[in-house]
Amino acid sequence: MAKKTKEHMIFSIRNKIILCFLVPIAFMIVIGVSAYQKSAEGLNDKFKVSTSQTIKMAAEYVDMVGSFIEAEGVKYAYDEDLSHYFIGLFQNNIERAAIVNGTKASMATSRVSNQFISNIHIITREGVNMITSYDTTAQSGILAEYMQTDAFDGGKIKSWVDGHRMLDDAFGMKKDSYIIAYQIMSQAKSAVVVVDIKPTAIQEFINGLDLGDGSIVGFVTENGREIVCENLSEGEESVLAEGETVFYGRSFFPETNGEAVEGIEKVEFAGEEYQFIYSKSVRTNAMICALVPMRLITGQAEGIKTMTFGLVLLACVIVLTIGLLIVFSIQSNMKRISKKFGEVAKGDLTVQVTAKGKDEFRGLAASANNMIVNTKNLVNKVTGATGQLENSSRDVETVSGIISSYSMDITQAIDEINEGMSRQSEHAQECVTKTDILSGEIQEVSRVVEEVEKLVDETEGMINQGMKIVNLLGSRARETTSITQKVGESINSLRQESEIINTFVGTITEISEQTNLLSLNASIEAARAGEAGRGFAVVAEEIRKLADDSAKAAGEIRNNVEHIAGQTQNSVESARNAENMVAAQTEAVEQVVDVFLKMQKQMGTLIEGLKEIVNSTEKADHERRYTVDAVKNISDIIEETANSAEVVKDVANKLMESVQNLNQTADSLGQNMEDLKSEISVFKI
Repeated sequence: MAKKTKEHMIFSIRNKIILCFLVPIAFMIVIGVSAYQKSAEGLNDKFKVSTSQTIKMAAEYVDMVGSFIEAEGVKYAYDEDLSHYFIGLFQNNIERAAIVNGTKASMATSRVSNQFISNIHIITREGVNMITSYDTTAQSGILAEYMQTDAFDGGKIKSWVDGHRMLDDAFGMKKDSYIIAYQIMSQAKSAVVVVDIKPTAIQEFINGLDLGDGSIVGFVTENGREIVCENLSEGEESVLAEGETVFYGRSFFPETNGEAVEGIEKVEFAGEEYQFIYSKSVRTNAMICALVPMRLITGQAEGIKTMTFGLVLLACVIVLTIGLLIVFSIQSNMKRISKKFGEVAKGDLTVQVTAKGKDEFRGLAASANNMIVNTKNLVNKVTGATGQLENSSRDVETVSGIISSYSMDITQAIDEINEGMSRQSEHAQECVTKTDILSGEIQEVSRVVEEVEKLVDETEGMINQGMKIVNLLGSRARETTSITQKVGESINSLRQESEIINTFVGTITEISEQTNLLSLNASIEAARAGEAGRGFAVVAEEIRKLADDSAKAAGEIRNNVEHIAGQTQNSVESARNAENMVAAQTEAVEQVVDVFLKMQKQMGTLIEGLKEIVNSTEKADHERRYTVDAVKNISDIIEETANSAEVVKDVANKLMESVQNLNQTADSLGQNMEDLKSEISVFKI
């Protein structure tokens, strides 16, 4: 029992509907997680592409700046006047001074017009003063010595370098005043033009590359000089140690003289995962690098994740709330209706089925109320018919008692007739015996005749009384026949009412079948709806079960009605037997009437014989043989009368047996009425 209760709780409609609501929620969670993963991957890819494009564009911008710087260097390297100056064609100091001052003025203008130019230097050969925007002191050229430094590779000048130590020492410059420099030989290879790139301009440029909080952007030269910018939000601490090399020399940093131009990879830096993005400036051989925290890349995806889980959680709460409200509503209506059906099953037809809400349960409650009202009306009709049948049974018992009383009276009268016939036989025998001495005893004959006349009168009175009793018995038998017919009609009416009940039970069964068909159609539609219709399928299944319960209740009513019909059939058969018995009694009464008529006729004959005896008494002496014949006739008549009395007695005995059978039939009918009342008493109306 406990196991069944536990299984009932597990597979309850509440748990099924909650499960139906939880399945789409689970799918929502799966979709949310998948969306988060896809969005994280998409954002990561988008971020990689956008960041790579940003770094690539920065490298291209550096190349563009380099092209401007190269153009500026070419301007000085291929200037005709400067070419003459480089080879010492101007012997006049004034002309040389004019060229130098003009060149310095042009250098100053270039520095102002191009924010990336730090200083411009022209390295001349020995004997020709060098020109620079950094210092006004005239210094002899150092071209031959400079060409021996690492600014040249196998006698060929390097276009871009990140240091010129000899030049720094010659002019007293600090290396921090530039980050890279562009070098170009003059047309006559008599001088080298050096254009320094301002570190602050590069710093400002990479500061403008905002890749998000915590990102690190760097400008790395070929030999490892770095300009680094770390984007920090307010209150955030730097992950860089002072003087630390961020990019150059790291395992993930590509070789500047390698074939790699750009790339992106996931690396670990300062104990945290970063995306390392780099792009090479083709002109300057410098690298534009960036370290972007992975948390920044997935930050938007995390926001989507948080929002998705928040919305899913809210949806779960809303769905569970709605689901529980629906479940409680369905359970409440089903418990209410089931409870009322239980009371109806026990026979209480006074209940009223109600349902809350405006859904299908209200229609179900209305149908149940109609069923209860119709059943109540049928039970009322059956109860009325039962009362009529009970009254008819009582009438049968009463009539049976009356017939029994009359039968006893007839039997008693027949006994008296037999007693009289016995005495008549004795007297007749005396007449036969004393016929020979009749002549001597005329007076005795007169006396005997008088006694015979008295006996005849007495017998005639008895016969008349018997005729009255028999006529009354015939009347009572006709009344019994009429009452028996009424009983049969009442029983037939009860059987018709039972058939009406069966009709209503069929209607209830048809409604149950239609409800089952409706549930089947709803299940098919729910199956077509897929997952969205699964909760409706469960509700349809519960409606089908409720329809099955209704069909079961209708079956119980049908069984009760069939039992009533069986009892009614027994009553019909008993009533038919009673009717047949009454018909037999009526026939017996008619036979008794015929016998009494014959007796009356014979008594008339006897009276006529006695009259002849009286008339012939005076002629007794002359007509003894006639007297003997008359006595013999009297003896025969008495014998015939005795025989008729025996027949009447047999008929009376048969009548008594019929009365007893009628009493048994009445008792059986009463018992059937009690059983029928017991069956109907189950219903409370």
